[in-house]
Amino acid sequence: MPGGASSLTTRGAGRWLAFAAVLIPLAVLLVLQLRTLAQLEETSAASNRLALKGYGRTILRGTEAFYRQRVEDALQVPAGLLAGDRRAALDAHFASRDGAGIKRYFVIDFATPDSEALFFAPTGGAATTASEVEARAARVAAAPWRVVAEEGTPIQSVSPSVDEQDPDNRVILRPIRDSNGHVRGAAGMILDSAYFSDVLLPSLTRAEQALVPEPLRHDLEIELGVRENGRSTTAPGADVDASFRFIFTDRSLIVRSPSETSKQWAQRRFIGDVSLSLMLAAALLAAVLLAQRNAVRATQLSQMKTDFVSSVSHELRTPLASIRVFGELLRLGRVNEPAKVREYGDYIEAECRRLTHLVNNILDFAKIESGQKLYRFERADVRALVEETLRTFEVRLRQDGFSVDVTSPPTPLPPAWVDPPAVGQVLTNLIDNAIKYSGDARHIGVALGQQNGFVTVAVRDHGPGIDAGEQERIFEQFYRVSSGLVHEVKGSGLGLAIVKHIVDAHRGRVSVDSRPGAGSTFTVELPTHAA
Repeated sequence: MPGGASSLTTRGAGRWLAFAAVLIPLAVLLVLQLRTLAQLEETSAASNRLALKGYGRTILRGTEAFYRQRVEDALQVPAGLLAGDRRAALDAHFASRDGAGIKRYFVIDFATPDSEALFFAPTGGAATTASEVEARAARVAAAPWRVVAEEGTPIQSVSPSVDEQDPDNRVILRPIRDSNGHVRGAAGMILDSAYFSDVLLPSLTRAEQALVPEPLRHDLEIELGVRENGRSTTAPGADVDASFRFIFTDRSLIVRSPSETSKQWAQRRFIGDVSLSLMLAAALLAAVLLAQRNAVRATQLSQMKTDFVSSVSHELRTPLASIRVFGELLRLGRVNEPAKVREYGDYIEAECRRLTHLVNNILDFAKIESGQKLYRFERADVRALVEETLRTFEVRLRQDGFSVDVTSPPTPLPPAWVDPPAVGQVLTNLIDNAIKYSGDARHIGVALGQQNGFVTVAVRDHGPGIDAGEQERIFEQFYRVSSGLVHEVKGSGLGLAIVKHIVDAHRGRVSVDSRPGAGSTFTVELPTHAA
């Protein structure tokens, strides 16, 4: 046994080394992946912020380009249109322009005595009358250029000017110069603020939405904020808060995700990726453990089969040796007394029964493993089956000095619904075990009874008993208890496995009640009616 224990210890250490060889690289890979995912989280958050800022800047540029294009298209008014029938000429000029987003066009001729603005509708260019508020906004916006015109200073180049003192009437204005660079007047437009917020901004946000990462795109919110002293007053927690540069400079573009910010999205992605990595690592580790467990079980099964072959060989050699010895004595005529001849004949018969029992177990196990074991159920007297089984053990019990005590209730037991040969094999295996494992005790008890529709047969020995931790496993094929007298007795490890299979096939139950040093009682319950 020391060599076997050393072999088991070596195999156990080898399994742990193999497990460590898989676990350590897996742990290293998992740590590296977690670090990579953490870095990816930061990179993703930064990338999302940059993408949203780029999205905001694109909208701002689109807004500025929209109004600058209208300035270049509509406010390039030649000075010659201020002479003659200027109203008709200006009508024709503005009628050919795109007036989307414009509330009014206007022109002021600084050379006329009243210098009143002429207003034109954005659709069709027809002359129209502006409100006093609009007229005042036009005059205020043109006032700086009026001063330049009065000074008579020529200017080489001009840029459009913006006046947003009245947020409801924002003005973009461009001076009108003659060929010498002198300012003759001003052409301007009063913007439609509602068009900007309700039409232009939504169209730009939709057109440029491809710049936004897909997960943030569906619930993105775009709104206009208020800026005072160059700072936003309405954008707490916004992903983007950018100010307009050309027009609407008192407003800011606010972009936010109501459900999660780009950082929160990156964190959610990080948590999801980490969870997936952990699940995959757990699945891989479970697969390794399962493979290792299967390998261990395969090794154990192989060892048990090896032990089985060794035990069966011993079981076969022992009765064959006895039969050969007694047969030779009889053949050589060394025994002449009739009583002695009968005694030797009983020995030979008992050993043959042992061989038959062992061969039957092996054959039945083979049928059970291949699914070919068949049963023919009928009503049978269990007490008669017990008595018949005990008769087959008479010689062996007498030779080994055993006494058997059979007890049953005073009233007859009901017949059980069983396969009699199969139940006989169950009883044979249990009594054979009781004989093998009784140790120095030479008494076996068999108790019959009935309860809850079952006939019960309990076989009790007074041997070393079985530890509680091994009582469930003793019904497994090839399993044998690994300590004490139980381990020293040779056996195939199939008897109790066959008992359990047969009893289960009868829809019955088998159980063991045992304590170390106090013997064991195996109880079989067989149904009294068809299951």
